[in-house]
Amino acid sequence: MQPNRFFIVFLLIGTACIQAFSQSTILNAYVEEGVHTNLALKQQTISLEKNIAALQEAKALFLPTLDLDARYSRAAGGRLIEFPIGDILNPVYSTLNQLTESNQFPTLNNEAIPFLRPQEHETRLRFVQPILQPGILYNQQIRHTQVDIQSNAVAVYRRQLEADIRSSYYTYLKTIRVIDLYKKVQQLQQENITFNEKLFNNDKITYDVIYASKADLSETELKLAEAEKNRKVAAAYFNFLLNKSLDTEIQADTVFAFKDVVLPGEEELISLSLQNREELKQLSSGIVASEQNVKLNRSRALPTLNLVLDYGFQGTRYSFTSNDDFVQGSLLLNWRIFGGLQNRSRITQATLDKQRLQTQQSELQNQIKLQVTTAAENAKVARQSIQTTTERLESARKYFSIVNKKYREGAALYIEYLSALTTLTNAGISKIVAEYDYQIKLIELNRIAAR
Repeated sequence: MQPNRFFIVFLLIGTACIQAFSQSTILNAYVEEGVHTNLALKQQTISLEKNIAALQEAKALFLPTLDLDARYSRAAGGRLIEFPIGDILNPVYSTLNQLTESNQFPTLNNEAIPFLRPQEHETRLRFVQPILQPGILYNQQIRHTQVDIQSNAVAVYRRQLEADIRSSYYTYLKTIRVIDLYKKVQQLQQENITFNEKLFNNDKITYDVIYASKADLSETELKLAEAEKNRKVAAAYFNFLLNKSLDTEIQADTVFAFKDVVLPGEEELISLSLQNREELKQLSSGIVASEQNVKLNRSRALPTLNLVLDYGFQGTRYSFTSNDDFVQGSLLLNWRIFGGLQNRSRITQATLDKQRLQTQQSELQNQIKLQVTTAAENAKVARQSIQTTTERLESARKYFSIVNKKYREGAALYIEYLSALTTLTNAGISKIVAEYDYQIKLIELNRIAAR
């Protein structure tokens, strides 16, 4: 193998890492797919739909209700209503018979009327329209606020999911690049073993050098196996996020690797995050809901008024004629004067909930400021790491080129060659890791700053 071939191999390793490319359309497609297929996000969306249905239920409480009630009963025994009609009328009737000298007016017995009818039915339509129901109004407001809370919960998880998909995709690409590098190193070491065997056959070196080079090849193969394991794990997690089979093949976009950006100032990032983070919106809605809950509990001390209209039929047998029907209208007022101080306790609990959420909101604001500061500094360090590893890779490549040439001319020991190769390999890996880690840090910063 010619010395310039060694140089070209690692020249490709270096130059492949320093290009700048635009956003990956493949990755964007995967993100859109994940948003539609991720099971955890579907659960959040279902919870949102449930809250919307609960809001519709709360609105329906303003509408009237119409019920059909039917009752048929049979009874025996029970209390009797005694009506002494005989005692009242018999003396009168007796006097009239004497005056008229006739038996025109009969003798009557006292009556005992059962309180329960032997059989009875009542069939009616009942129309109820709430007129004054403060609790219904506040309940609707609370349900509407809960929809806002869950909507922001969906947005929080979606933002996190998109960031996880992008980060895991970059991690997968990083493992591919590392595997490719180790394969090139493996090929280089195999060719070096062949070269050393030729030197041994020409009595230029002893066989211990060949043993050493084979041992180095075995170590690289072990590292390659470890890198392949990392690739499978990264692919499995990526497919998990997309709700796919863990061994589904991933389309690797190896065209792009590094995209440099100009980051806004830290104060601007903090302002963006405090303005746009859905977690803060959730807490703000929670505070509103607690205020509405206080009003709801206070409204329990107010009277309620309903309009009730009944139309139906009743009697001792089933008959639906004009002689059996009835109509009744009522205004039902209910006002709880004393409820055992239960409502006061509910108001206190709702007020404390509001205070707790306000404290939590202040704490979250401070946490977000800390998160933005930390993520921004991590991105800056990652960006600097790219520049550092680029310079290191360039130096390692030149150093290896020189040592490789000297080794083939017999002017350098194998241990010097191995040291140069190891330095170049580590520099190439560090460059790959730095590039993709920078992208991952940018993704995390964008998520935290809600950009």
